[in-house]
Amino acid sequence: MYMRTFFLIFLSLVVNSEPREGVDYSVIPEGIVKLEGVTEIFWYGCPACAAYEEVLKKIKERNPDAQVNKIPLYTEPTAKTFYTIEALKLGDEAHAKVFEDWQLKRRSFRTENDLKAFAKRHGYDEDKFIKTFNSFGIQMKARNAINIPRKLVNAGVDFTGVPTVVVNGVYLVNRQRDTSKEIETILYLLDR
Repeated sequence: MYMRTFFLIFLSLVVNSEPREGVDYSVIPEGIVKLEGVTEIFWYGCPACAAYEEVLKKIKERNPDAQVNKIPLYTEPTAKTFYTIEALKLGDEAHAKVFEDWQLKRRSFRTENDLKAFAKRHGYDEDKFIKTFNSFGIQMKARNAINIPRKLVNAGVDFTGVPTVVVNGVYLVNRQRDTSKEIETILYLLDR
């Protein structure tokens, strides 16, 4: 009887405890990720990143004021695709189409022709899309984004891949098998 009571008390303490530094999140040097709110570092070619869209949606549902940002990684063409969509204000629907094309339809996003085909397939102005994609501003944003993992590693941060979430540019959230626990950690850190 005592063992069962002890176990239930212990379990309730574990379940209701605040997220812990070093277990649920770590503190990273300021200035590497310069965005406030929830920032997901992602790659369109990552199935876990595509699935993580639901986690971000739940965070916005629970905290509508939370700013959700994204930083694309790995290859310049895919990072430039992200920033082109942002510059043209095509919205979350266009990002979802990239994930869908890449993940489900196995479409390539490596060359200018691949991007023209994407724009045409989804009814976007091909010339405007490619002109924006090839602009100096988009190229610089993409290069800066794909350098973030190197900066994290050089600062001694254990960057293990994508998706990675940073809250308020300071807290790196440790991935959890239980996404509800991860969401609670992110919401907790937003309020710090």
